[in-house]
Amino acid sequence: MNVLSTWSWISRLRERRSIDLYIEHVSRVLSVVEHAVNALLAYREGNIERLSEEWRVVYEKEKEADEYKRRIFAELSESVFHPIDREEVARLVIITDDIASYAKAWCRRLVLMRGERLPPGIVDKAIEMAKSVHKAVALVLEASRELRARNKKRVLELAGEVESIEEKVDDLHIDALVEALDYCNATKPSNCILVREIITTIENAADRCEDAADVLRTIALLD
Repeated sequence: MNVLSTWSWISRLRERRSIDLYIEHVSRVLSVVEHAVNALLAYREGNIERLSEEWRVVYEKEKEADEYKRRIFAELSESVFHPIDREEVARLVIITDDIASYAKAWCRRLVLMRGERLPPGIVDKAIEMAKSVHKAVALVLEASRELRARNKKRVLELAGEVESIEEKVDDLHIDALVEALDYCNATKPSNCILVREIITTIENAADRCEDAADVLRTIALLD
């Protein structure tokens, strides 16, 4: 094996290692979102004890995702990578970590609302949005596994599915905001601020899912 082929082999080995770590990272982000969805379901049921427990789990699992993010950046700093590849993987990790942060944020605000009963229509739309985010993250996870297997066509297909989900969440976001405006006319300003932040934060998480899918698409096309 000559020097050039050896260098390429080492680089490809390190790349697979970083993708493996990313798969672990997005798996933990998926768990964060799952429990943040459960928090919304608990709120709808009026189960404050379960809501508090789901918030505790979200908080802990988001920290686990952060730990994997740090491990990936350590790997990137020590590994042989083409600068473009390193930049794309780093961007992917940051974007995906944002999804967990947004899920944690909507869950935290929901806990602050536990003494208030939001209109069922707003809660149902928030749950539908959050479930869509969960599905989008699951697709990002699947796409990352297909990227690891070097299945470019499937990565592109999955990225397209994530984009469709994000468009659906955008529509739900507008519908939820319309209901939230009516609610704001009948409640105190602090509740109005919190409900709008919950809805918008879920929508932001969906946006980041689409961004992650776009980066996976780019990496697949660069490969």
